[in-house]
Parts: sequence; C-alpha cells; structure tokens
Amino acid sequence: MIDKIPTDDILSCRRSCHLPSICSLCNSCAKYYFHLFFDCAYALNLSRWLASNINYTFNFQTKEEIWNLCNNSWNPPCKYVITASIINICNEIWFARNQLRFQNKKIPWKTYLASIASSTALLGNLSKFVTFTNVSNFM
Repeated sequence: MIDKIPTDDILSCRRSCHLPSICSLCNSCAKYYFHLFFDCAYALNLSRWLASNINYTFNFQTKEEIWNLCNNSWNPPCKYVITASIINICNEIWFARNQLRFQNKKIPWKTYLASIASSTALLGNLSKFVTFTNVSNFM
C-alpha cells in the first residue's frame, strides 16, 4: 500500500526496468498494483467472499477507500478483524501471483479461503480485545 512491493509498475518507474506487463492471475494487460490487489478477477473473488461474510458491498476505486472501510463505524474488534482480513487477502494474492509467475503453479482462489480465514482467526485469537471465535459470532 505504500508502494514498496516490487510490482511491474514500481519496477518500471523506480528502477527503470521496463517490462511487458500483464497480470499473471487474469492475463489482462494491467500492470498497476491496484489492479493486482483490487481489480483483478482473482482479487475480486476474494474480496466478494469477505464482503459476503461481513454483509458489506465493496466498490474500491482507490487504496484510500480500502482503509476507509477499516476505519468505518465498526467497533474495535470488527475493525481489527476486517483489517486483518484485507491484509491476509493481499498476502494470498501476492503469493498466488508469485507461484504462477515463478513456479508456473496456478492455484485456484478458493484454495486460499481457508488460509485467509485461519490466519485472520489466529490474529483474532492473539488479540486482547477480540472476543468472538468465528464469523457467525462476528456477524
């Protein structure tokens, strides 16, 4: 989110490393980090999964809107879980992209749902103020 991940657009701008850029996950001609994490069909599927779990509609146009979701009028445990979920989704998207790009392994997005849920639950369990144990309690 602070332009530190070596996506194609960052490599092109900061390191003068011009690459023919295509999204590894959806094969569209988009090179920007925002596409990879929020516009790509792969990312949209993961975002829709989170949106359905928290009964919310996502329509992100900028990265600021993503963090505004986290700062919405949620109670503190909800903010914590939603922020953790978004971070875990971004982490899994980056991992899936790297698996495809460097190992030629295409992993379906549904495969990551359990990983995202368990990583978020683990963070929730480690938190002092999150008192619910599953998504139904969260809802």
